[in-house]
Formats: sequence, structure tokens, C-alpha cells
Amino acid sequence: MSIPEGAIVAMLTPFDDRGKVNEVEVRKLVNFLISRGVDGIFPVASCGEYAHTDMGERKFLIDVVMDEVNGRTDVIPGTGATCYHQSIELAQYAREKGCSAVVLHGPYFFQNTQDAVEGHLKKVAESVEIPIFLYNIPFFANEVTPAMVENLCNMKNVVGIKDSSGNMVNVMNLIEMTKKVDPDFKVLVGAEEIMLPALLMGGRGCMTATAGIFPEFMTGIWRSFCNGNYNLARNLQFAILPLIREMKSVNFPQGFKEAMSLRGIEMGKPMMNYPKETLARIADLKERLKIEMNSLLYEYFPGMPLTYKAGEEINGKYSYPTAQANAGEKNSMTVPSAACVTVLQNAP
Repeated sequence: MSIPEGAIVAMLTPFDDRGKVNEVEVRKLVNFLISRGVDGIFPVASCGEYAHTDMGERKFLIDVVMDEVNGRTDVIPGTGATCYHQSIELAQYAREKGCSAVVLHGPYFFQNTQDAVEGHLKKVAESVEIPIFLYNIPFFANEVTPAMVENLCNMKNVVGIKDSSGNMVNVMNLIEMTKKVDPDFKVLVGAEEIMLPALLMGGRGCMTATAGIFPEFMTGIWRSFCNGNYNLARNLQFAILPLIREMKSVNFPQGFKEAMSLRGIEMGKPMMNYPKETLARIADLKERLKIEMNSLLYEYFPGMPLTYKAGEEINGKYSYPTAQANAGEKNSMTVPSAACVTVLQNAP
């Protein structure tokens, strides 16, 4: 079984102005990423704002990405949820669709105890037959600690972890603690700023948003490292740090989405209702990003255009999933869920 490694894209999700997943732009994005040589695509990602979508839309996104990829690279969708039932459902769906692996973070919203978090991860892993990358993203979900990973990495389908803590102490402990249990266990970073340091200490790549926005740089770091060209890898790593700081200077992930739009992918209106002052800062940021991104490409990848243009017309193929109840503007009418109907029918 070949487990993905290298520069894997935590994929931003293009939405249309109604807040629906934009199938045509997703397909365009997939082709852009493959044309730049990425090692895998991680849809239904945190930076892809999966929390704004319902289960049908997450499956729809998997369908579109898998169809457009058509075997050209690995697809590793996210399965994050507040309870294990939904994570299992998404992981099973990913397996049915032929995905290479899935990404599983700790449950979010509720602050769970460590034993509950580990129990959640173990339950999902025991219930599905697909390789799993655990995912530590303590900013948004319950922490997945190195001790938990050490306990879980002896399970046959727990094959790696994406650590988005941004903490090299964490990464070092993950690498040291897991290699004693499974020498092939893959530690990937979710913080673009520390990709090369992690590689030098035994990490096996990244799953990052910047790998989708600037795949030239993230694949460049990975391939330069693998080829022993450490000076180039170091130069590329340092070169993108100011850009990453700029993208993080506004409400996450809007700065990343503005940068993605500069590559020629229509990202749609923000999913959050920003005040005018914030929108003005975002517009100013986009202008700065354009200058900086053009400059970086000119210096390190001369001749590489900032804006990607598809070689042929791209069309949608699938019907959009019916929105679940209470899905806001995505739903043209509010329909009570089955559970609500049952309660109403049984009401005194």
C-alpha cells in the first residue's frame, strides 16, 4: 500500500455567490494543482471551510475532485465531525469512491477529555478500511497529542498525522515517538513555515493551503530536499515566509482565498459578513499579495504566470445536492428534518 507524502494540498473551496460549492472552479483548481505537480489533494479541509457545508456538499466535493483528478494524483479528503458517526460515514464514502486515504481530526466544538478524543479517533479507525492520517489542529478542534498518536499508530490503517500546531517541539515528539512503533509512520506538517525544518528531522511532507496557492514553492522545497539541494530548499522556505504572514493578517482563511483568486480561481464572496473596514483591508491586502506573488515567481520561477488559465472549457457534470434543512441561503425553502417531524408528531 502506497501512502501519500510530499507536498499535499489542503484545498481551499471555491464557492459561488450564494455560498454553494462552485463545481466548475473546483475542477479548474484541480487541474491547476496537477499541472504544478502536487503530490496529493486534501479536499473537505479546514481551510476549505468544510464547517460551512452539510454532509451532502462534502460528498459532492469529494465526487467532483475524484472525477476531475481521474487517477492523476492522490485524493485524501477530510472527515472531521463533532461525533464519530459522521466521520465514519464520510470515511466510508471516501473508500467507496476510491480515495487513497482520509484525514481525521479530533472532534470539535465540545471541549472533550483526552480519553474521549482518543476514543473518537480509535472508533473511526476501527470502523473503516481506508488509510487514515490523524490531524492535530488545536486552534479549531480538540488536540491530538503525541501520546495519543503513539497509542494509535500501531493500528494497521493509522498511517500518518498532519500536525498543524506550528510547534516544532510537537513535531519532534511525534517523529521520535511514532518511529519506535511504526518506522513507516508519516509525520506531515500543516504549518507552511516549518516544512523544511520538519523534513530535516524526519518529516515526510506537508498538507497546507500554501501548497495549493504556491505549489511551485512547496513542491520545490520537497523535491529540492529529496534531491539533496538543501540550499535551494532553504531559500524557497525563507522566501515564502513574508507571503504567509500577509495571508494570515486578515480573518482566516480569507487572506489565503484572496491569494488563490490571484492564481485565476474564482473563490466567490466571503462566507463571513465582514464590515466595510475589514473589506477595505482585504482589498488592500490583495493588491499587496499580487505584487509580492509576481515578484516571487519572477525571482524563483521565471516565466511562470501568476494567473492560471485552463487549456479548454470546463463544465459541471453533477446535480447539486439537495440542501439540508436550515442551510440558510443555500436552501430555497425550510423543510423540517425527519427528527423534527417525529418530535412534532409525538408531541402531546
